[in-house]
Amino acid sequence: MFRKLLAISALSILAACSPAPENTPTLEAPAVEAAATSPTIADVIVVDAAAQTESTAETAQFKYKQGDHYERFTNAQGTSSAPDKIEVAEVFWYGCPHCYSFEPYLKSWKKTLGPDVSLVQLPVMWNPTNEIHARLFYTAQALGILEQAHGDIFQAIHTNGEMLASESAQRDFITSKYDISEEDFDKAYRSFSVNSKLQQAKNWTQRYQIRSVPVLIINGKYATVGTELRDYEQILDVADELIERERQDR
Repeated sequence: MFRKLLAISALSILAACSPAPENTPTLEAPAVEAAATSPTIADVIVVDAAAQTESTAETAQFKYKQGDHYERFTNAQGTSSAPDKIEVAEVFWYGCPHCYSFEPYLKSWKKTLGPDVSLVQLPVMWNPTNEIHARLFYTAQALGILEQAHGDIFQAIHTNGEMLASESAQRDFITSKYDISEEDFDKAYRSFSVNSKLQQAKNWTQRYQIRSVPVLIINGKYATVGTELRDYEQILDVADELIERERQDR
């Protein structure tokens, strides 16, 4: 099947975090106030040229258009959720100010999802800085504190100026804030489970052709990428519509 790279030129008011060179694994300086009005747009995504034309019936039923508000992968990329679930994967990075700003919107939206929808979070894996933050995410998950720690990590980086870009800094952060011993932290941090999930996250980052974050991947088929996306609320509205498309296709 014919495949091509579709370059998306975002409007000047839109912004997102993109991969940094591997030889400069430093965090982007926090820009919380500016990011609050700047939704994400992925710069490049692999799409199916044949799938770009929607039928008249679809256009009448759905208000958002491919290319303007979302893109579709050439082939379904699969998901990590059960077959009976419609998966929404949020691809993010703790060091991204736009991901930090998007988080409260996503948290509220999660409460509106139906029982047939599975929302998962996928830390992006571009370079060593992403990897060490992804390791912190999966370590917190392994320790059973992710629900509380997820927001605290964003807060520490973007409000308190704690970069959390080293193992020792992450150990101090987790053991000082939660009822976790250094021994338990170290055991989880280098565990087989965490290492396996890091490899899976790297594979998903490549399969989804992630070029900027945050971005939502709907059931391994669609990405919230488009030149006409205006704000965070619209991104989530597009995701709702794509979820409904998947429901109707079943």
